[in-house]
Amino acid sequence: MSVTLTNALGRLVTFLLPHESYCVARGACACGVQPGRGGRRLPSSLTLATGVTLEDVPEAALSVPAVAAAIRRGDVTLTRQAPTAPPSSPPSVAPEASARASRKKRGAS
Repeated sequence: MSVTLTNALGRLVTFLLPHESYCVARGACACGVQPGRGGRRLPSSLTLATGVTLEDVPEAALSVPAVAAAIRRGDVTLTRQAPTAPPSSPPSVAPEASARASRKKRGAS
């Protein structure tokens, strides 16, 4: 499912995506690592400017308590769309064997 979030609030909204909820729901860590200090993890964030719509948001963002609360309050609107099938491409035609054989190799005389 494709998730789209729209900022319906009259100001900039930023959500921290904590490791404990976002990365666990995502199944992979999305945190940055701060050099030094034992490789401390820095959480990712999601920023929506006023009236901006962000498409293809990872579904795991909905597991973040602050994002879920903003959706319940109506500060952010959520739209889910079923994934569309990728356009089918016509089968590629391989070059004929005679075209391959007519090429000269480097160094051949």
